[in-house]
Amino acid sequence: MQDDAGFYAPLQYQPLWLWLGLLLVLLVAGWFVWLFRPARKTLPLRKPAPPDVETLRAGCLAAIDATASDVDAGRLPERDAHQRLSFLVREFAGAATGLPVTSMTLDELRLNGFDSLAEGIAGMYPNEFAPSPAQPVQRSADIARQVVQAWN
Repeated sequence: MQDDAGFYAPLQYQPLWLWLGLLLVLLVAGWFVWLFRPARKTLPLRKPAPPDVETLRAGCLAAIDATASDVDAGRLPERDAHQRLSFLVREFAGAATGLPVTSMTLDELRLNGFDSLAEGIAGMYPNEFAPSPAQPVQRSADIARQVVQAWN
């Protein structure tokens, strides 16, 4: 026997469920916004004050003199002294310009307009990499001093 009660339409959802669903979506979206927000507020970048070249120059010249004295006293091998002198000159130029001069090749130095620096370092290269230095440390120290003193 069939039911004669007739056809009943599907039950309608209460409007409360629509609003709860929208609230849940908004809560999840707000959680993602909070989760991926920047952790700190970024401060406006301040341009650092230009370095005092004279102070840098004096410090570098003192380090060059100390390196030459260490070799004369026998506290530093000649090859290490040539390498230190080259690094000191590169470090001075890097501090004066703010560029990564310590990791540049001679060609990169020339491309960036540091011709005198590249020539000075090229004068020290044979002594840094040769099995035995071709010239004394005093010659490399003089080259390093000339490069630092001629720096503008």
